[in-house]
Amino acid sequence: MATSPAPLPPEINQYTIKFLIGFVALSLPVVELLLSHGDISSISESYWYPDHWTRNLFVGSLFAIAALLAGYNGTSREQVLFGKVAAVEAVLISIFPCYCGKEGREIVKGVHGASAGVMFAVLAWFCWDFIDRAKTKLHDDRRTAASRRIVIYRACGVGMIVAIALFALHFFTKDERLVFWGETFGLVSFGISWLTASHKLPVITAPSEKQTMFAFGSSQARDRPG
Repeated sequence: MATSPAPLPPEINQYTIKFLIGFVALSLPVVELLLSHGDISSISESYWYPDHWTRNLFVGSLFAIAALLAGYNGTSREQVLFGKVAAVEAVLISIFPCYCGKEGREIVKGVHGASAGVMFAVLAWFCWDFIDRAKTKLHDDRRTAASRRIVIYRACGVGMIVAIALFALHFFTKDERLVFWGETFGLVSFGISWLTASHKLPVITAPSEKQTMFAFGSSQARDRPG
């Protein structure tokens, strides 16, 4: 007697959401620098760059990240709450531009910078939360991959803290280079940490917890995020 195929997952799973978030965050600074030919003092300045593609991709990427974060419920109330907070901050960053570059002007003073600081603080918390969840896998066949992810999460958490520190230093010095490096540290750390947590990358993902892009044949019944 023929058996019916397993039903498809009813919605996009959290691992694919993590992968997409990480991919967009990691791609944004690279794409903006390429489009502007390196002629921007900060990633946020791409909003004011004469080529409208830089603004479109800057705003569009942040809205995409916001939508994905809003749809990410994780595995705890804290992850639900902080995911939604980060989503709101991403929207505020995109629609309230910074006072940066030759044409820069603020719609509401301080909203852009404050939102960036809050967002990166929340994302730093996610790094430490990912660490706690990865630690639960240090006692079985997933321990080697989990220990590698822990190292990456810690490095990314430090990168987020460095980003916030650079933003704070810019507040006092007004040196635009600090904003560029703060955004770069923050976005790269953000992107790498969420790509790592997607359980789709080799070497840092054990075979028993490997997730495919569309969750076909995935091991979600056994696996916990981390």
